[in-house]
Amino acid sequence: MKKQIIMNNKVNRQRSTDNRYWLKSLVFSLLSLAMITSANAQQLQSYTDTNYNDEVQTVLLHPVGDSLAKPVISLNDMMGKLHLQFDVLANDAPYMYYTFIHCNNDWTQQSDIQQIEYLNGFESDDIENYSFSLNTMVDYVHFDLVFPTEDMIPKISGNYLLIVFEDELTPENIYFTRRFMIVDEKANISANIPRYPFDLNLGTDKQQVEMTISYPDIFNSLAEQYSNVTIQQNGRWDNAVMGLKPTYVYPDYLSYENNVKTVFNSGNQYRRINTSNLNNRPEQTRSVEMDRDYYVVELYPDQKRNLHTYLDEQDLFGEKVIYLERDDRAAATEADYVMVEFFLEWAPVMVNQDVYVMGAITDWNLGEKNKMTYDYERKGYAINLLLKQGYYDYIYAVKDHGATTADVGVVAGNFWETLNEYTIYIYLFDQIQNYDQLIGVKTILSH
Repeated sequence: MKKQIIMNNKVNRQRSTDNRYWLKSLVFSLLSLAMITSANAQQLQSYTDTNYNDEVQTVLLHPVGDSLAKPVISLNDMMGKLHLQFDVLANDAPYMYYTFIHCNNDWTQQSDIQQIEYLNGFESDDIENYSFSLNTMVDYVHFDLVFPTEDMIPKISGNYLLIVFEDELTPENIYFTRRFMIVDEKANISANIPRYPFDLNLGTDKQQVEMTISYPDIFNSLAEQYSNVTIQQNGRWDNAVMGLKPTYVYPDYLSYENNVKTVFNSGNQYRRINTSNLNNRPEQTRSVEMDRDYYVVELYPDQKRNLHTYLDEQDLFGEKVIYLERDDRAAATEADYVMVEFFLEWAPVMVNQDVYVMGAITDWNLGEKNKMTYDYERKGYAINLLLKQGYYDYIYAVKDHGATTADVGVVAGNFWETLNEYTIYIYLFDQIQNYDQLIGVKTILSH
């Protein structure tokens, strides 16, 4: 039955493909630019990595050839591309489209420029490459896009929000949004992390990012006034430092030192699970059972690490990799979805605080979908997550009610020895064109 449905879908899609090609130019040319940009501004809840449709799963966005890198490409590199992959839990393939909007340096709003000022080509485009899952208990359609394409080319640097939607751009048709950046390298960045923060009263279990930035073609007085720096720890945005200004201004460079804003909690190494081979019980797994709809993977209960000594374990800085042990090339359409049961031993229940599973495993979000529930009988926090087969880092994050930043040290502890990845983004406001340029990106490790 499934094969017949797939064949019918393929026939129907093929019949419509020819029409879509000649209609594409007509439809896109008739779309109002003002309508699109206005709609974007009104219908988005935030300019963040957000899934708006429960059917969308496993969104991956990285530079081509590097599945662990940040979604950043160079403006002047014609070969630089981003690779987008995602699944839709369905038997039929919806008509999927995408567009971009340009955002300010701290992702709080859309840039005050028209789409024609930052994008060459069409205002949106369709995602043509898709394939149906094969031999899986959970049916899904896998979509694949490499961009920029010749139909849509960003022409300035800065922060961009990718919007993926079905049929037409309306609030109810948006499937998800993802951040990406385009850099025009104009700044020289030198950065390091000293053994101790500048103020020992802050604690010796923290990590401080120190850096100097030079702008060869820009007066430092202008750079000081119009530049902003963002520092991101691993893939997290909840604790990212934004709008950072220099501590000292020198004739030939700006210094960002002795600033409490660049001091981060060190955290601990991420925990990990590997579901790439369900025939052999994966590491950290208590049991693998076959349910009516999917495999169920029960993990061994996790315990707090905040009182333990530091254990040096290799991780992926919170990232995820979709693969099958038997054939990595087939993972896109042959990896199945499994229900993974997480449990954190913890007593008593935390008051006025919530616990989340955090990492790329949950798109680094702190929302209802990855908030754990307290099990009074078992005395701990529990959650079930539907995950595509592969390797996942994860960590438990605790957030106070009403807060926007989570604390991973409550459960995992903070250890200066923890290996973290810090990415520095340098923005410079263009006074003439009225937008934030991204003029430098640098990633360093804490050790």
